[in-house]
Amino acid sequence: MQSSRLKGFTLVELLVVIAIIGVLIALLLPAVQQAREAARRIQCTNHLKQLGLAMHNYHDTFGNLPAGQFSQQQLDDPNGQPNRMTWYVSILPFVEQKAMYDIVKPNMGTSPANTWNETVRKTVVEGFVCPSDPNGGKVGTDGFQGNYVGNSGHDIMVQANAATPSTHGEGMSGLFFVKSHIGLKDITDGTSNTLMFGEIRQSPQANCTIGNYWNGWGMESMFSTLFWINTPAPDFVPTGTVADNPWRKTQEMPAAGPGSQTNYSLRSTHPGGVMVTRADGSASFLPETISSQLLKDLSNRGDGSVITSF
Repeated sequence: MQSSRLKGFTLVELLVVIAIIGVLIALLLPAVQQAREAARRIQCTNHLKQLGLAMHNYHDTFGNLPAGQFSQQQLDDPNGQPNRMTWYVSILPFVEQKAMYDIVKPNMGTSPANTWNETVRKTVVEGFVCPSDPNGGKVGTDGFQGNYVGNSGHDIMVQANAATPSTHGEGMSGLFFVKSHIGLKDITDGTSNTLMFGEIRQSPQANCTIGNYWNGWGMESMFSTLFWINTPAPDFVPTGTVADNPWRKTQEMPAAGPGSQTNYSLRSTHPGGVMVTRADGSASFLPETISSQLLKDLSNRGDGSVITSF
């Protein structure tokens, strides 16, 4: 009689197969993650291109870009009702959100934007969300907070002086600030050499207002290039705590109180840099290795500096 032998895997063989599968997964996972990030970056690029197109359509209609914000914080009439509306509200009709705009339009000029229709304020518009940001699509106390903010320039974001001559110049050097009305003709450095929009990262903190589109009081819907891309230094808001900020010693910031300042830097979760929209409507990637001076030149609409390759 012939003896039969059971066929199957031994424990050692099974462990070897599992180990091989584990190695393959470890090798493939980074490639999958890179492919996903590449797709998210393409989507982010498309969002910024559409935003640039919307701004050009707005400019074609009104002859200038919308104001960065209408409220001047400390200079608001304490007995009046500051609008607090930002550029975001102005271009809603140009990003296929006219229904939202029509609902809040009757309130413009009569009450603060952060008290307008709650459903509208808390509506997340996907075209303003970077898909790579784990906190993207945040809804704060005032409403939706996005990832794309306007270029205010290269200097400290001083609300009280942002729209008037001051030690920081005539208004600010970018395209959006308090009661701004910049036209393409004012971009003397060339639209391809000037930033229009850039990315910020949303904070997981519930009370953080960066990217706030519905309460233009602290310039949260804008950025400046005072510091470099993905700087480890924190953003700061116009409160007395700014006096303890270590930047203060080197940046000669004015005292807190009337004329106090804010600053929000370009940041993203895209590896190595941020996506931006230029004033010509094109979207491109800025590496975090770009020089601080070149970044400032890109945010200044008329300093006459030559933009070199980077």
